[in-house]
Amino acid sequence: MSQASGVLHEPFTSGVRQREATIFAIWIFLASELLLFGGMFFAFYTYRHAHTSGFDGGARHTNLLFGAINTALLLTSSFAMSVAGRALEVKRAALAEVCIWVTLALGVGFLGVKGLEYVQDLHEHLWPNTRFDGADPASRIFFGFYWTMTFIHSCHLLIGLGFLIRLGIMARARVLEANSDSVETTSLYWHLVDVIWIMVFTTLYLVGK
Repeated sequence: MSQASGVLHEPFTSGVRQREATIFAIWIFLASELLLFGGMFFAFYTYRHAHTSGFDGGARHTNLLFGAINTALLLTSSFAMSVAGRALEVKRAALAEVCIWVTLALGVGFLGVKGLEYVQDLHEHLWPNTRFDGADPASRIFFGFYWTMTFIHSCHLLIGLGFLIRLGIMARARVLEANSDSVETTSLYWHLVDVIWIMVFTTLYLVGK
């Protein structure tokens, strides 16, 4: 979005300056998140290089169907979020509100599918404990990464749902257009969640199958 926010907050006296500061802040935050996940991916592939067979064995236990469904849900949600931002730009507040709630629903669907997958994993003892069902001990390391990465990602997605609820309430109150910076920052955050999931999906579900 190119317009400045219509609501000024201290200490800003200019909508343009406020928008620039807001966007700069969200990009700094997103960069820190990339460093966090980047460190996990670096550690994962370092261990995988040392224990290739064990990690490949662990990957074969991940549920590709659940992972693919969640990937489709998040990709669709990112599209809906983009449409919401564009709708707000062209003064179609009703469409923007619908797209925000659609994005929220798809995000909730993601968590639901992930919850079902976690239930299956626990039932099959696919987590790094003493009852782990895996022939190679290195597979326990794989599932240590699996649970850490997917849980942290799910926490980030849950935070994003909170942002979307806030946007939905603002849209219902017809004050969203005056707070367009909130849409842009939430959109950037949601797209980051999407991009990170694609990397997680590729790393945990596809590599080594």
